[in-house]
Amino acid sequence: MEKHKATETRSDAVEREIDSNLKKAFDTLASEPIPDRFANLLDQLKTKGSEPAKSSGNGAGDTNE
Repeated sequence: MEKHKATETRSDAVEREIDSNLKKAFDTLASEPIPDRFANLLDQLKTKGSEPAKSSGNGAGDTNE
């Protein structure tokens, strides 16, 4: 049983190390500025999202007949 307990402790230490390294990597990535290309795309999406929906005028998809 002692050997199993040592393996479990080592496994916990490995998991903590992995968690720590993933957090460091994510924090570094999250603190980087958004590339201009992505910022422009986000601006375009915001603009399209605030515009009223345009009707195609062909009646396709209309359910109010």
